[in-house]
Amino acid sequence: MVERVLQLNREKTIFWVFFSILLLFFGFYMYFIRTTIGNVVARQNLENEASALSLSIGGKEFEYITKRNTITLALAHSLGFKDSQNKTFISRNPSTEVAYLSN
Repeated sequence: MVERVLQLNREKTIFWVFFSILLLFFGFYMYFIRTTIGNVVARQNLENEASALSLSIGGKEFEYITKRNTITLALAHSLGFKDSQNKTFISRNPSTEVAYLSN
């Protein structure tokens, strides 16, 4: 009789241990599903924002090209720009050296 009671207690313990493990796994499963859904939504929002920014950049590039094509020499002179008399060019010779003064 004592042996039968000990065996029932052991089965109860095993049942509750497995039930606890099952609840723990279910909790982890729900957490990971929630995290995955949150990441998918965040990625979709970032993709929408990236496409909106790309469209904005395209519009700004078109506006820049349009304004660049309207600049003429007459417009530059009317804004106060003058032709340069002394033209200086930078050498592309890689053997040039730079002097550095330390105080």
